[in-house]
Amino acid sequence: MLNQVLDTINKNDLISYGDGIVVGISGGYDSVCLLHILYCLSKDLNLKLFPVHINHMLRGLEAARDEDFVNEFCQSLGLSLHIKRVDIAQKAKNEKISIEEAGRNARYEEFNRVAAENSANKIAVAHSKNDQAETILMRIFRGTGLEGLKGIEYKRDNIIRPLLDIDRKQIENYVNNNGLKAVTDSSNLHTDYFRNRIRLNVIPEINNAAKIDITENLLRLSKIVVTDEDFLRYNAEIAYEKSCIKKDINSVELNLSELIEMHPAILGRVIRIAILNSFGSIEGIGFNHVDKLMQLVRDGQTGSRIDIPHGMMAVKTYSSIIIKKQGEEQKERFEYKLEVPGKTVLNDKEAVVAQIINFDSNENCRQYINENKGVYTKFFDLKKLELEANLEIVVRNRRDGDIFKPLNSNGTKKLKEYFIDNKIDREQRDKFPLIAINKEIIWIIGNKTSDKYKVTDNTKSVLMIFYENKR
Repeated sequence: MLNQVLDTINKNDLISYGDGIVVGISGGYDSVCLLHILYCLSKDLNLKLFPVHINHMLRGLEAARDEDFVNEFCQSLGLSLHIKRVDIAQKAKNEKISIEEAGRNARYEEFNRVAAENSANKIAVAHSKNDQAETILMRIFRGTGLEGLKGIEYKRDNIIRPLLDIDRKQIENYVNNNGLKAVTDSSNLHTDYFRNRIRLNVIPEINNAAKIDITENLLRLSKIVVTDEDFLRYNAEIAYEKSCIKKDINSVELNLSELIEMHPAILGRVIRIAILNSFGSIEGIGFNHVDKLMQLVRDGQTGSRIDIPHGMMAVKTYSSIIIKKQGEEQKERFEYKLEVPGKTVLNDKEAVVAQIINFDSNENCRQYINENKGVYTKFFDLKKLELEANLEIVVRNRRDGDIFKPLNSNGTKKLKEYFIDNKIDREQRDKFPLIAINKEIIWIIGNKTSDKYKVTDNTKSVLMIFYENKR
């Protein structure tokens, strides 16, 4: 069995020469077996072992017995035991979580703390083949996808599971044959806990009905899924990078046209990656959440939003899906008098430069404009603007009631209608810098200019406005 565990360690790159390893030990057969095997390997692999026992304070004298047993066992191996007592019932109540989750959180919090204190780079826990089968079955009952069918991983971050290829009977034989002892946690026999009901009731009933041991079949399923899921994950990551328009600390924006073309198996994974990157976790994100987001991509109306757990939301724009924190962004109003001539600085990255240019002929004026006009350089008839000389030209963002007469159009329209007609996303409308006279827009920077102040064949004097953007 020692060779079998060593084979698991080598195949899955669990341990390297000289590693410092925190070892979780409850006193049960699994953890006693794990610590003893690592102790046996420690000389050849130069391992530094730091056993940790968490007393959950749930079982009174029995919990004290377990603590004493583990301490004596570690002393017999010449190892110093770290003990932590945690009132798990109170922790569960305070955090409004189950006893099982509170216990798991407490264990890993302490494992990580001890690892940091001792510069240990690994945490070893004693999950076995049987734990793997139980976990897969539990996830099936809860409605998991392929990711959940992968079961427990051999290695995740700094957590390793060297006994994952060993079944419970082998573990018990190892402990007994090596003259070791273990304690039995009476709570393992209580069917209050979901895992215990799976272990004590469900799996025996399935085995009896099917006339087979379902454990091996569940493990075989897990190995098949690992390969398939790895392929899908790889392609989903490529699709995500291709579709990602923008990533900020708390938001991700994805290209809608790319998302619509994706196969549902890839789209669902891309959405989960986006949530992970915008929030930092996908815990609590289930099938229903992802399915609603997929419906938003395919059938949702522009401007629709869906709330996601953890205070996140998804918004559909004309061209994208944005996943971000809930709540309206503060609409920052800005307004600056346009310096003519001169440079109007908006912020450390944006500025607007204005210059008056007089020409000796209409032809020279047209030639100059044709050679210098661009998306961010526009020309306006100075004489037409001078008719509005008593009004101040400003650079600002939009206001309620703004109107605009687009170049070559027959009439004015509300700025809001122009944005809608030109499919400018709602999220971006307040960020557009505008050149304006009162409520009348003369240039939506990066878009159209006003027809009212356009240059004609008779123009000889112009106001040239250039927009600088260092973003």
